[in-house]
Amino acid sequence: MARLCGTKLSKDSRKMQEKTGQFGFTFSGPRKYTRLSPAFVARVPQDDLTSAKNVVVEESALTSDTVYDKDSVEPRLAINIKSPCPVPEAGIQRCREVMESGRMFRYGGLTPGANNPDQTVDDVSLVEKSFADVTGHKYCVALNSCGSAIFLAVFAVLKKEHERLSKIPGPTKILTNAFTFAAVPSAIVHAGCEPEYVNCTDQFVIDVEDFERKAKESGAKIAIVSHMRGRLCDMSGVAEVCKKYDITLIEDCAHSLGCDWKGVKSGSSEHGTVAACFSAQSNKLINSGEGGFLVTDDEEVAVRAILCAGSYEYLYKSHLAAPENYELFEKLKFETPNYSLRMHQITAAIIEPQLPLLEDRYKKHRYNYAIADRRLCELEGIRLPGTLDGATGVGDSLQFNLKNRNWDEAHAFCKECAKRGVPMEIFGAADNARNFKTWQFALPPSDCEPSYKHIEYAADLRLPLHLTESDVHTICDVIEFSLKVTS
Repeated sequence: MARLCGTKLSKDSRKMQEKTGQFGFTFSGPRKYTRLSPAFVARVPQDDLTSAKNVVVEESALTSDTVYDKDSVEPRLAINIKSPCPVPEAGIQRCREVMESGRMFRYGGLTPGANNPDQTVDDVSLVEKSFADVTGHKYCVALNSCGSAIFLAVFAVLKKEHERLSKIPGPTKILTNAFTFAAVPSAIVHAGCEPEYVNCTDQFVIDVEDFERKAKESGAKIAIVSHMRGRLCDMSGVAEVCKKYDITLIEDCAHSLGCDWKGVKSGSSEHGTVAACFSAQSNKLINSGEGGFLVTDDEEVAVRAILCAGSYEYLYKSHLAAPENYELFEKLKFETPNYSLRMHQITAAIIEPQLPLLEDRYKKHRYNYAIADRRLCELEGIRLPGTLDGATGVGDSLQFNLKNRNWDEAHAFCKECAKRGVPMEIFGAADNARNFKTWQFALPPSDCEPSYKHIEYAADLRLPLHLTESDVHTICDVIEFSLKVTS
């Protein structure tokens, strides 16, 4: 097994790059690695990738004569692929200040208020304002998890649209992906509703045709669309179906911060989305261990979510990214349960200094993804799904399907990869929380075999921020080696 690690552009590639202003990869290894990179990297502007390589990627460029490591018979990754991003020093220092003050409660702020000197502004309110600016929304509620955000989004919509929904007989059904994380249907069940599952395509995104069919058959008036692993579906098609059948749309954007559909940011109200939910869990682009955000441009949804999260008495006045309609707060506060889902001050202090780093993180992830995608797309035994035209991802993970394997063979492949420092999961495994066949807390999905066919042998590879270019090549070497020795 010769290890490929050169990244030299061919003469033809350089000509194309100069002509189109797009960055393509070729490799100075075997002939099969000389094709330009797929559309994912071709759509990334040249200056972005140059910046990613020269500024964000800490490893210096490999020399063009370093093509093979002939001693690398059994490739192995020496670093922990599951290590999350460390907290920036500014976040660590701010956490120390908050802890030394003892004022760690959500509403125990240290910063004097600009409008009301008698009331301090807490770090959570500050990060809510910053996050609303990042996503382009008017209002933001910081919570203890993205799962809580999804639950509150559903709860707020149920209350706001109670009169309309009460006219529909039977339990309230909510359309959502069959292929998603278990937290999404769990939030639906938590809100007292029933999930109505929609199939995914072979690109792991919601099938718009099945979405419309299920909308028509079920009569559901609420939908939660999940962008699993940052893969955006045809949001124009989803928006059209929601408009046609008068469906209120919520987006689960846990994985899709920084992604867009035809230039429109994930979670934007431009697609008719009433609320979008983001995650700050350790494996996401923002790492605070646990944490989530609900963002919206809808005043009533924002007010209800703030009150439900645990803003009692007059604490809502200290929110910086909230409606200033105090009459509505007063009208709703005594009829609203307090679920105590607030974000912690320490969590906010950890998140705030990471927000200005997002653009650089996007570039680094896209650069590494492009290399991995370029290498893996030509390997025998796997199929990469690609992305929809119009969707721009970030690429902090990569998925591919194992071809012509049974479960024993798939398990052997994963075991071989893990042994060499590249652990990955199979979505269709019985112990995977994304396998809808294992969910027993709600009605079992019906008519979802097409989705299972797509995810049964789908491997999920994490590409964390700390990977260097050489690490990405080693990961690809491990996958190629493992495919061969277990075939």
